[in-house]
Amino acid sequence: MSTKRLLVTVIAMLSLTLTIACSGSPVPGNCPELGIVTAVENPATHLNVDNLKGSTVPNLTWQIVDCKSLKAIDNKTLSLSDFRGKPVIIIFHKCMNCPGCSAQMPFIQRAYEQRSNGELAVLTIYREDKISAVRNYVTSEGYIFTALADPNDEFAITCGFPLMAPITIFIDANGIVKEFKCGPFQSQEEIEDIIKSL
Repeated sequence: MSTKRLLVTVIAMLSLTLTIACSGSPVPGNCPELGIVTAVENPATHLNVDNLKGSTVPNLTWQIVDCKSLKAIDNKTLSLSDFRGKPVIIIFHKCMNCPGCSAQMPFIQRAYEQRSNGELAVLTIYREDKISAVRNYVTSEGYIFTALADPNDEFAITCGFPLMAPITIFIDANGIVKEFKCGPFQSQEEIEDIIKSL
């Protein structure tokens, strides 16, 4: 093999290796249910941090996607209203530059695991993140909750939240916002106290 051809082959192999390494595409193992926000209900009253508590949370609809291909699964959708009858925790999250998001997730995960009979639903909504970034992040972190990409940040804006994360909403079985917190929780006990009130 000539020196020129060998050099071209080495460069091509290095380029391919770098492309694979930088793609950030993990092999999905324990991938939670993934989805992309497709619709957010407009509430009758404009919501903000002052009037959200005690209000009915706007309905949210998402398209379920396959973890490996990130393609829609037979046009299957779910809505927040499908969870009526059980308490729901919604966490507004970011894939990057959110140390508070990562810090509180073990507390949420333990609270969820202690209710493995399905009496509590947990949704993480990734603000302004693409579904590929969400998939890569949740699989690398080992998160087990439904993870929704909201690339246009529609749901948080409709709820009247500033552009920050984490923000956690606690919704009772009737769809009423009972509590919310802007910023990370410091302990599982903080979360448990709110869950008990739902």
